[in-house]
Amino acid sequence: MIELARKLTHHFQAFKVLVGVNIRTTVLTTKLGWLWWILDPIIMMSIYYFLIKGVFGRGGENYHLFVLSGIVCWQFFTRALSGTINVIPSNKRIIRQIAFPLPILVAIPIFTHFFFAMIGMVIIISFNFSVTNVATLAILPLLCVIGLLSYGLGLFVSVINVFFADTGKFISYILRAGFFLSPILYPASRLLESQSIPDYIKIILQLNPMVWILPAAREVLLFGQMYDWRGFLILVVFVLFVVQFGLIWLRLNSSKIIKML
Repeated sequence: MIELARKLTHHFQAFKVLVGVNIRTTVLTTKLGWLWWILDPIIMMSIYYFLIKGVFGRGGENYHLFVLSGIVCWQFFTRALSGTINVIPSNKRIIRQIAFPLPILVAIPIFTHFFFAMIGMVIIISFNFSVTNVATLAILPLLCVIGLLSYGLGLFVSVINVFFADTGKFISYILRAGFFLSPILYPASRLLESQSIPDYIKIILQLNPMVWILPAAREVLLFGQMYDWRGFLILVVFVLFVVQFGLIWLRLNSSKIIKML
C-alpha cells in the first residue's frame, strides 16, 4: 500500500482529471442531471417505506430515515464495486499510451461514487438535522471504510473480468442477494436473533462487514451518537488486509492483463 500511495502521488493530476471526467459523465447519463442523484435515494426510500410500513405494517418510528441511511451506504458500496468491474478493458488506451498504473485506475470509480454518497449523506442530515452534532462527522471514516472495502474487492473482480467477461453478471446476482442479507430494510438484531436461522449461518452472515457498518452509520446519522471505536478499528484492519491481498493479486496478474489488452 506504500507503493500505491507513491503511485497516486506521482499520477495525482491525471487521477484527479479522470475522476472529474467520470463524475461529469455519470451525471450526463441521465436527463435530470444532478437532480437525479438527489431523487434516486429518496425514490428508493419511498418504495421500501411503502412496502414495509404501508403493506406489512412493520418498521417503527423514523423508518424512512432508517431505510434511507441503509440505501445510501449500500448504493455507495455496490455502485463503486460495480464500477471497478469493467474499468480495465474500458481504459485500455490509457493503460497502453501512458502506462497508467492499474491500482490507481481501479480507484477511480471509488472516488467517483464517494462523491455521490456524500450527496446522499447531506440529504439524510437535512431530514434529521435536529440530531446533528460533532459525532455526525464520524460518518466520514465509515464511508472511507466502505470505499476501501469496495476498492479491495474491486481489485479482484476487475482482474477476473479481464479473463472472464461475464463477471459483472455474476456480481450483480451476488449484490442483489447481499442487499437482502444486509440489515438495510431491517435491524441487524432481527437477523442475529432469528430462531429460524441456524447458528452457523448467523456466524457466516456476521462476516459481512455491512452487518457492522450499517448500524454504526445509523447511530451517527439518526441518533447523533458515536459508534464503538474498537469494532471500527477491527473492521479497518480487516478491510486493509482485503486491499493488500487485492493489490498482490493485481500485481501477480498485471503482465497477463497487459497481454490480454
